[in-house]
Amino acid sequence: MWRRGQFVYGPNNRMIRYVFFVLVMYAVAAVVWGWGGVAFLAAQSAAGIFLLETINYFEHYGLHRRETAPGDYEAVAARHSWDSGYRLSNWSLFNLGRHSDHHLHAGRRYPILRRPAEAPRLPTGYAGVFLLALVPPLWRRVMDPRALAAAPQA
Repeated sequence: MWRRGQFVYGPNNRMIRYVFFVLVMYAVAAVVWGWGGVAFLAAQSAAGIFLLETINYFEHYGLHRRETAPGDYEAVAARHSWDSGYRLSNWSLFNLGRHSDHHLHAGRRYPILRRPAEAPRLPTGYAGVFLLALVPPLWRRVMDPRALAAAPQA
C-alpha cells in the first residue's frame, strides 16, 4: 500500500483529507443542530452536486477533442465547450456562460472573460438550458443538431 514512498491511506492522500473534512462538517452539524442539521447539510450537498453535474453536462455536451496519438488529445480550444452570450445568465452567474474563454485562459478573472467567436453557442441562457437538460428527448432534439454542426469537419 505504498506509492512514491508514502503510505497510500495516510494524511498525504488528498482524498482521505477531503473525506475527513466532510465527516467533521457532518459531526459539527450534528452537535450544533442535531439530526435536522445533518439532513439539511445532506440535502444541500445533494442539490449542489446535482446543479454542478447538470451544468458540467450541458457545458460540454456532444463536443469532442480528437485523439492525435494513443492517449494524447488535441489542445483545448474554444470549440470544446459551449458558451452562452445571454446577459442575464452572465450577470447572475459571474460570467459562467463565458465557459470557453475560462478553459482557454483559466487564470483570467471572471468579470473579464470574453466570448471567443469560434465557441459554439447554447440556444438559451443557463436557466433555459438547465430546464431543457431535464427533459432528455427534448434536449437531444435541440442539442444534437447543434453538436453535429459544431464538430470539426474531417
